[in-house]
Amino acid sequence: MISPPLLGLIQVSEDTWCQVYSQFYVLYKAGTTLEISAVQGEPPQGKQVPEVSVELPEGYEMTLTGNKKGCLLKRLSFHNNALPVLTINDFSLGAGENGHFTMIRQQGQLYARHIWGTGERYHAVDLRSSFSNGIVTEKFTQQGEQTYLPIPFFMTEQCLGCFVDSTIPVGMDFRDCFSLEKRVNEKTLLHEIWFFGSPQDLLKQFILRTGKPVLPPDWAFGVWISANGWNSDAEVDAQLKALKQYDYPADVMVLEAWSDERTFYRWNGAEHWVNPAEAVRRIREAGLHLILWQIPVIKQEHDGAPGAQLLEDEREAVEKKLCIFLKSGVPYRIPEGVWFSGSLLPDFTNPETLAWWFEKRKYLLDMGVEGFKTDGGEFLLDDTAVLHDGSSGMEAHNQYPGQYIAAYHRFMEENGVRGLTFSRADSTGAQTRPIHWAGDQLSTWNELRSQLQAGISSGLSGVLFWGFDIGGFAGELPSVELYLRATEFGCFSPVMQWHAEPRSGQFYATHEDGFNNDRSPWNLADKLHEPRILEISVKYAKLRKALQPYLIQEAAWCTEHGRPMMAHLCLDFPEDENACACADQYMLGRDLLVCPIVEEGVTVRRVWLPQGIWKHYFTGETCVGGQYREFKCPLDQIIVLERVKENEAGDPCLAN
Repeated sequence: MISPPLLGLIQVSEDTWCQVYSQFYVLYKAGTTLEISAVQGEPPQGKQVPEVSVELPEGYEMTLTGNKKGCLLKRLSFHNNALPVLTINDFSLGAGENGHFTMIRQQGQLYARHIWGTGERYHAVDLRSSFSNGIVTEKFTQQGEQTYLPIPFFMTEQCLGCFVDSTIPVGMDFRDCFSLEKRVNEKTLLHEIWFFGSPQDLLKQFILRTGKPVLPPDWAFGVWISANGWNSDAEVDAQLKALKQYDYPADVMVLEAWSDERTFYRWNGAEHWVNPAEAVRRIREAGLHLILWQIPVIKQEHDGAPGAQLLEDEREAVEKKLCIFLKSGVPYRIPEGVWFSGSLLPDFTNPETLAWWFEKRKYLLDMGVEGFKTDGGEFLLDDTAVLHDGSSGMEAHNQYPGQYIAAYHRFMEENGVRGLTFSRADSTGAQTRPIHWAGDQLSTWNELRSQLQAGISSGLSGVLFWGFDIGGFAGELPSVELYLRATEFGCFSPVMQWHAEPRSGQFYATHEDGFNNDRSPWNLADKLHEPRILEISVKYAKLRKALQPYLIQEAAWCTEHGRPMMAHLCLDFPEDENACACADQYMLGRDLLVCPIVEEGVTVRRVWLPQGIWKHYFTGETCVGGQYREFKCPLDQIIVLERVKENEAGDPCLAN
């Protein structure tokens, strides 16, 4: 990496200035936002100036000079002191062949107590002293610092947020200093948009710039049921019978193992489904909306004969260039060691691919299918790939999941189905193609805490509607306590869904093949010999149905106003430092303060109550905000506080 010298500062127009460096230049355009663009090539014409100070929103001022790299952003404090909030003090470039740069790194300092965003984060909500590599990554369980859903946006409590407008992954590091780093393959090396305002304002500005949110259908806010083992009429009918038997209300059934496991658009054979259309009819008559699992591959079959249809699909995809190709002219195949290795990837930027792919799936909509679990999409791992729209593999890696998911949204819309997708991978613009879920986690307490952090951080990155697998997806069955705490958390989340891995899953080796590892409350009550699981789970499923009108109302409001349904407290209480520092509570909609129990053995939990009057959802106790309170949380009870409107307030309880 080289650090070219600064040659001078010029004013290009009334609102635009340019720092000229050897071999590139940096434009600063000031208005309601601040746009910073590093560009390779000759700078624009303008008047040379030694220094400039520019007023920006929210009391900010930017200073640029002709003899010091980068810029300084100061903010006027309550005491009329201008305090530094951001410094950019260096640009480093990686040089490639023919004088073209291959990488850019921008470094400086960011003076903030809290840094939120960068996508769905499992390891932390506040990224102060942490980082994001910005890369869509398929990581089965225990994601740590990896994520399926990175987004190059962050914000701070200092009324400052940043979006790096890039299709190429952007690394963001907030540890020893503040740095942005990305690879480059075009004239514009880096393009940043800095927003000003409260956290809610910052998030709304980012969402407005990256795509209007889409509102899911009302039924999405009911109760979802799912398990990978439901691969036949008998399995489905057993679940429909259980719903009636246990008086368990449900709205959505997700079938993962419905297909032939080769083409992923044909139902499995008659030994599984005697009449698929009849199976769909029974599901719908039970009051359930049906979602089917999908994966964006033309599969390389490793476990048996591929079958004539899959071979024909592969031949046609290659001959007609419906799949992604490499620059060398050969089809791209998923590398060894990666899920679905050897498979081709359909090119969703090609209109002919879209027509071919969805013509094979339209009959599913005609049957009554109303959504698709759009799994995967993290598989484009070769920079030399070239898509139909001209983008490279480097540009398309993070974009591919969104292209795939958006194609399914359009497919349903064009066929008159108001459905949804349920996706784990995505990137910028995810709010335009809901809903997303946390992907694959083990049934452990550590993973439950990670799910909570993932949900809150997703919201802080513009993902409005999010869910997780109650009790975990993989490994040994959850304990009674873990499952019930997750059920309570799920009830007060945007999506309430339980799900389980295949019955011979890779973390599930202590039981015989075919052991029923469903995370349904009836199965767990049986396997764990604990009837309370069923009793309490039915209670929360019915509570979810009672909440559904509120959730539908709040979903519409969130969509209109660019607010996550599962919202960090900083969005509503930005002046409250305790609220800003809180990473294990959230607002569900505008009126419910949710405090999940994610530690084993906890029966009392400390909660921060922001300003206002709050009423305990279960006990009816009324409390005044602006204080910490401890609440009892027996096994059948999550801590939820309802915001009390002023004219509804009773006598507030005093602090202990």
